[in-house]
Order: sequence, then C-alpha cells, then structure tokens
Amino acid sequence: MSISLKDTKKKKNPNKKKIEKKEPIKPMKKKDAIEQPELTPDQVEALQEGEPNAMAQQQINPMIIPDFFNNIRNNYYVANKIIWIAGFIEWNLIIEAMRRLNFYDDGTKDPITLYVASPGGECDAGWALIDMMEKIKKHGVEIRTVCAGSCSSMAALILAAGSKGSRYAFPSSRIMIHQAGIELTGGKLDDIANTTKELQYWTDISAKYLAKITKKPVKDIEKELCYDNYMSASEAKKFGIIDKIDVFMA
Repeated sequence: MSISLKDTKKKKNPNKKKIEKKEPIKPMKKKDAIEQPELTPDQVEALQEGEPNAMAQQQINPMIIPDFFNNIRNNYYVANKIIWIAGFIEWNLIIEAMRRLNFYDDGTKDPITLYVASPGGECDAGWALIDMMEKIKKHGVEIRTVCAGSCSSMAALILAAGSKGSRYAFPSSRIMIHQAGIELTGGKLDDIANTTKELQYWTDISAKYLAKITKKPVKDIEKELCYDNYMSASEAKKFGIIDKIDVFMA
C-alpha cells in the first residue's frame, strides 16, 4: 500500500488557540515624559547623604518668616499668661486685654502678668478692666502688674490694681495721677454742667480706690489728685501704688 505525500501532513487542531504576536515596547517619547525639577548641587549632595527633606527645602517663602516668629511670641505669651496694655487706653485695647484675662482665668490659679505702658485714656474702659481684675483676684489668682516706662492717669490706676506685693515698676519709670479731665471745644452751659458731674464721679471713685489701696484718707488722696502729680518709681512705691522696683520678666 502506498502512502501519498498529502497524507503525511499534520491535520490542524480546531480547538488550539492562536498565539497573538506581542508588539515590541516602544521607547517613551520626550514629550510624554514627566518633567522633574532640576536639583542644585547642594540638594543632590543632601539626597546622597540621606537627608529626606532636600526637595522640601528647594523653595522657602520669605513671607512666612514673620508669621513664624509672631506665632512663637504669641505662644510664649499664652504659655506664661502675659498681657500687654501699650498705648492710649480705649475700648479696642481693653476688650482684647479683658478677653485674655478671661481666657487665662482657667482654674489653675497660675499668676497673670499685665505689662502697662500708657499715657492713660478713657475712664469707662479702664474701670471695666479694673472690675474684671478685682473679680479674678477674688478667685485666688495673682495678677502681677508691671509699669514699663510710663503709667499716667487711668494707666496708673490699672497699675495699682495688681495683687498686693506683685506690683512692679521699671527703675526709670514715671507714674502720674490726677483728676479725671476732658478737653472741651464748645457746648451749652447745661451740657458743661453735666460733663462736670461726670468728671466728678470718675474723680471720686478714683480717690476712694487709691485710698483703699494706699491706706490713706480720702481727703489726702483728693489733694494729691488736684494737679498732675508725677512720681518716680521710688516715690510711687512710697505712695503705695507699687510694691517693687525691678525689671520684672515673666
């Protein structure tokens, strides 16, 4: 029996899957590549030494530097419960001081330090602060007041309102007390009379408050308030407005 060449060919298997030819991987084009920032020689050296923040240090915004130091200062003031009253006494300044006083009165009874450098100002605002100081002192909290440079008029009363034994003045400080006053630029007679009564009210409570603090008769204090009564730190200590002369640093 003869076998033909046709019979010698292998028959195809219909169940066999075709093997797909894979295309070769093409190299990435330059336009499709992600651009990487060029590093400076110092950054390259830092990366080689294993410093992880070399890339983060590539750009520093100089505008954040003042904020950084302000945050450090504010954190220091909060941690040590420090308040500054600097400048003319008015409601915006006093409200901020009262907010801080209220925040610092947190039940820990840690002392609060109030630095004062002011020519005086509005009586109603200043007395609102003193009322809060007196309330906090009744909670058993020591309020240290420090005259830094000058405390005049209403500011001198705030200085005197500190806790007994904790009222300081810098050696070169000047303290001044006087009657309540106002600059009149006009007005009717009745208006002037009403203003006079209001000034007398603030003068009277100031005299009584200083008399209570200094243990002096009210009449003697009233005489001391009849003029701009300037004192040195040692004179203010003798008068009873402060207790110690020192550059107190909280």
